[in-house]
Amino acid sequence: MKRSMALWVNISFRVFVAFAYTLLGAYVAFWSSFDLGTWNGVSIVLLLGILFILYGLFRIWRAYLYFREADESSNYAEYED
Repeated sequence: MKRSMALWVNISFRVFVAFAYTLLGAYVAFWSSFDLGTWNGVSIVLLLGILFILYGLFRIWRAYLYFREADESSNYAEYED
């Protein structure tokens, strides 16, 4: 089934935001000069960057699932037993 333009815009926006979170995490973890202290010997900035990277990867996965399920949910009047 052909996907609508609205679906492509939605998926593109989701992927763009996911990559933005991932790049933000890489910047915070490795290139920023902030000093928020340490927690158990690990820099809090590094932990925060890793959290952003993981969230970005999670959003990429969710965009993929949304793309994959777009065809399955197009049959609104048909129900499976």
